[in-house]
Amino acid sequence: MDTAMTAFLMTSAGQDDANTQHAQPAALYFEDMEPGRCLSSPVHRIDRIELVAFAKVWDPLPFHVEEQAGIQAFGSLTAPGLYMLAVKQRLIHQLPTMTVIASLGYDEVRFNAPLRPDDTVVLRLEWVNRRISESKPDRGIVTVRFSLINQHGETVMSHLDTILVRRRKLEVFVRNRAETDDQVAS
Repeated sequence: MDTAMTAFLMTSAGQDDANTQHAQPAALYFEDMEPGRCLSSPVHRIDRIELVAFAKVWDPLPFHVEEQAGIQAFGSLTAPGLYMLAVKQRLIHQLPTMTVIASLGYDEVRFNAPLRPDDTVVLRLEWVNRRISESKPDRGIVTVRFSLINQHGETVMSHLDTILVRRRKLEVFVRNRAETDDQVAS
């Protein structure tokens, strides 16, 4: 782990467990994304007006937009799954900047429990696995699990995201690869 990542981890504002760090500003590269390590966002409150306005445009089912329909179906209004993903995306930007080149796709998208107005949630990010790109050694492929967790500790939404990420020290990797190629050629 490099010095910047060590400083980031040492200055974190609290820990949920030994592997979870709360977000602080820092740029994270492939080398920093160690499987098993986690980050958590600041707390975010679900605003009723915003939730209903979003649902009216993008998923106007009665239990998302009408109080009585929500109470009858689920005990209260509930957020559309797309809204949960939008909240997750908002909270990603409250985590340290990651040197992501692209998302390669989501897997295992789950809406585990209702998200309700006035709930408070945090986003938990866990790096699941990683590998260096075989075709482009200046980047790596990382699988991340995102979990949106409410004030009761329930995961309301989760998914895996496979991302393409920049590596920090290309010159070292290029030099090492050249040395390896020279050894093979000898």
